[in-house]
Amino acid sequence: MDMATPLPATPLPNGVSALDAALHEAMVAGAERGFTLAYRLLGNHADASDALQEAWLRAWSKRRDRQEDAPAGAWLRVILVRECLRTLKWRGVRRWLPFGDRVPDFADAPLRTDEQLDAARVRTLVAAFPPQQRIAFTLRFDEGWTLPEIAEALGVAPETIKTHLARALQRARAELGGPHAL
Repeated sequence: MDMATPLPATPLPNGVSALDAALHEAMVAGAERGFTLAYRLLGNHADASDALQEAWLRAWSKRRDRQEDAPAGAWLRVILVRECLRTLKWRGVRRWLPFGDRVPDFADAPLRTDEQLDAARVRTLVAAFPPQQRIAFTLRFDEGWTLPEIAEALGVAPETIKTHLARALQRARAELGGPHAL
């Protein structure tokens, strides 16, 4: 819920401000989308769940710092992206199986199409990117964020995001076979 949406008409409990209620509502409404974003950035169910919880706790503890006219959903996503970046930097070079949280049973697995195989190759490739490139690539191409939105979320200049994206694309094209691979 952003601040342009009217607050619910129901009375609030004592001690809960309208802004706190709006933030709580945005957290509840954005939890599923937030988890999906965190999972795309981190590639692991447990880390995504932890990052979402940490981000929501951080947002709640810093709710007084949020400007009243700032949309709560966008503010929460920025905090979540920064938490994911902290997680990626913290875990360093720790590697996960490319299948996420499970190892598939190949004996019973249906045949995969070329498109599914290509998507799996790209996911595996993106998982190996350095944290800044991985987040910039995922936010731009999976989530459709603009360069200024990504720059704001990461606290860097848009030109820095362009550099991260260019390096990620160069790396991806080299791995996937040429300039027209992506």
